[in-house]
Amino acid sequence: MARAAPLPLSRGRSRRGAAALGLLGCALLSPASLRAQDAVATRARADVATRAKDDVATRALRLKFAQGLTLENAGRWADALERFEAIARLRPTANVTFHIGLCNDRLGRLLRAERLYRGAREVALHAAAPAVLAEIDARLQDIEARMPRIVLNLAGATEGVTLRLDGVPAEPSKAIRVDPGPHVAVALRHGVPVAASAFSSHERRTRFVTLTVHPPPTSAAPP
Repeated sequence: MARAAPLPLSRGRSRRGAAALGLLGCALLSPASLRAQDAVATRARADVATRAKDDVATRALRLKFAQGLTLENAGRWADALERFEAIARLRPTANVTFHIGLCNDRLGRLLRAERLYRGAREVALHAAAPAVLAEIDARLQDIEARMPRIVLNLAGATEGVTLRLDGVPAEPSKAIRVDPGPHVAVALRHGVPVAASAFSSHERRTRFVTLTVHPPPTSAAPP
């Protein structure tokens, strides 16, 4: 009886390849594989959506920043400050913090402006932003020269008397850096006001204020 002739080698390989492809197709169509593919596709769509959302948010922040600069140029410092503070809540960069400081500076809030400039400087140092650093340093030097000072002195019966400037404890005969504008100094003995003075401070000036304290009343001697 004649034996069947063996299949040609190429045909055998072709059948084995087809079988392998079939197994691969089955694997790719298995529930686990389909779930994995769906997860990859979902992540890809989410990444695209996130990038699109970030682009929209970035454009909105850039527009708000441009509005802030326009308001600055118009001298509308309070309105510009509102724009920059809104940006800082989302992107607190050195440049944004600098402009918040600049607005406070122009509004006469020198102490707050100084703190903001220093905060912006720290961020700029880490971000390696030399142009911003140079501008910040110039503003800090300018504020230091413009900052008003107040020196409070006590006269009279000063024993047991303490001082407060705008509600904050103060040391006598010491220069205190303050914002320009109205201030109130109060002398207290055992927590009770015994002298007070209201006055104004001005940029580039030191104001000396003396509070004269009278001795406490003596009790009347019994008859």
